[in-house]
Amino acid sequence: MMKKILSICLLCAIALLVCSCKKDEKITGKPSPLIAIADLKSMFKEQPLVLKSDEMMGASNICGIVISDPANGNAPSGLVIVQSYRRKQLRGIALALGADAANYTAGDSIVVKVEGATLQRVNGVLQVTQLSAGAVSKISAGHTQKINTAANTFSTITANMDIYESTLVQLRSAVVENMVVGQTFAGDVPLSDWANTVIMHTEANASFAAKPVPGLGDYTGIAMFNASKQTTLWLRSDKDYIGQSLEPYKPNQLYANFPEGWESHAASPARKSSYTGSTDVFPSGEWLMSDMYSISSANLTNKNGTYAVMMRNGVAANLTMNFNLPYGASKFSFYYGAATQSATDAPLPITVKVEYSQDAGNTWTQLGDNLLVSVQSTKYFKEYTLNLKGPVRFRISKDAANARLFVDDVAVYQN
Repeated sequence: MMKKILSICLLCAIALLVCSCKKDEKITGKPSPLIAIADLKSMFKEQPLVLKSDEMMGASNICGIVISDPANGNAPSGLVIVQSYRRKQLRGIALALGADAANYTAGDSIVVKVEGATLQRVNGVLQVTQLSAGAVSKISAGHTQKINTAANTFSTITANMDIYESTLVQLRSAVVENMVVGQTFAGDVPLSDWANTVIMHTEANASFAAKPVPGLGDYTGIAMFNASKQTTLWLRSDKDYIGQSLEPYKPNQLYANFPEGWESHAASPARKSSYTGSTDVFPSGEWLMSDMYSISSANLTNKNGTYAVMMRNGVAANLTMNFNLPYGASKFSFYYGAATQSATDAPLPITVKVEYSQDAGNTWTQLGDNLLVSVQSTKYFKEYTLNLKGPVRFRISKDAANARLFVDDVAVYQN
């Protein structure tokens, strides 16, 4: 008996270290008693699989942080959803625990003996079933639950559910499709990014089921499949959403927070200050900004105001809205040119093009012909008169010319 107790204590200690650590630790010696959730899921080939230790690299257990929460009545019946961060991968899995699922709440750190259990899909959900009695041990509580991704374009999630299933995700600026007056959270509510749909599911007895659903908002929840293999989102409480308001419709007027001149910046995270990193957030919204950043250097003599975006030389780059503008576009304009007057930006020309998308960035259509930056000292301005109806986003691209490009005061007008 004492030997068994010591073995359990040792396993819990390992699980606490592995499940709670922020960095990957190199472990040598005998095989770990723990298998990463990512490795466990990779074994599944859409057929029920009995889990054997010798097929799990000698492991018999998984560990992770619980993200489902039955407290507010919106957790999948009989399931506990757990996610774990290992080898820079956040992956999740469902555990079929029946009535015992009510014993575990979001933030609990648990270790689960999966050896001898069965990995299978039930009603669309990949889950570990037929767990033995006492298979789950709670180690501690109150842990932070990481968000796997925050996306304005839902295809990032729907096309990669092998990564995002049973993990926390956030849908930003989601629109309720075909919303009716007085609509509540209860049941299945379709959320859209204007091109892709995710079903937000709320049980009838959830504490927030009767609350009015915002027509536009940010929603955080557990990504899962339903029985029809549709991507669904399960919120845990009314703290998992933030309602937003669409700006008033004012045809031919500038959209709110445009022109975007990069002068102001979101409070968090900090302003991107180098070519590394892929996104940055400004009053107009989140922009995709690989190989560029906003800069206030006095050497950018043609910029308007204090800041402009500078795009890297020697690589092709796209300055892209990662959000939709709801009322189409009647006009689009921006300033651009060689970033500085230095020798670094002398190898001209730079080829520039402008494109728009009306399917949340899945496909793009070019506006007019390519633009050329051929005079280093010139501040260029381009304006397009348009008649685009419905949601739209834009991007400005440069080729791989060996000179840097600046972009400033991007303006879009409602249609």
